[in-house]
Formats: sequence, C-alpha cells, structure tokens
Amino acid sequence: MKEIYLNIGKEINSHDIQNLNKTLEKLEPGQEIIILLEAADAHQADAVIENLRNKNFDFQPHGGHNSKYYIIAKKKG
Repeated sequence: MKEIYLNIGKEINSHDIQNLNKTLEKLEPGQEIIILLEAADAHQADAVIENLRNKNFDFQPHGGHNSKYYIIAKKKG
C-alpha cells in the first residue's frame, strides 16, 4: 500500500479539515497518511487530531526538520 501525503501548510481552516476528511474516507484499513503542517502552527493540530480520533485512526505526531511538524496516521482495521 502506498502512503498518502497531505500538506496542510500554514493556518488550518475549515477547507483543510474538509480535504482531510475526504482523504481519510478513501483510506483502507492499515493504510497510512502523513499530514504535514508548519511547525510554528503545530498548536493548531487539535482539529486534525480530533478528526483522526473520531475516524478510528492510530496516529503519532512528530517534530521534523525544516520547520515542519507532521502526523503519521494509520487507519485501524
């Protein structure tokens, strides 16, 4: 299975959450998604994390290089 990347970028808005939800719905159990955010805006990740919890995903947030913050999530199956 291939990994899916979703770059949310700077500010998380309702459009970003809609795109995230559409992408999450397409994933099969065991498939991973990597969600990229700006590290300075990592405090806004609450909406993303709430969606992952509600949609039955295991996830792990990570700080990264180049001012990136990312969340690796896997659909439970």
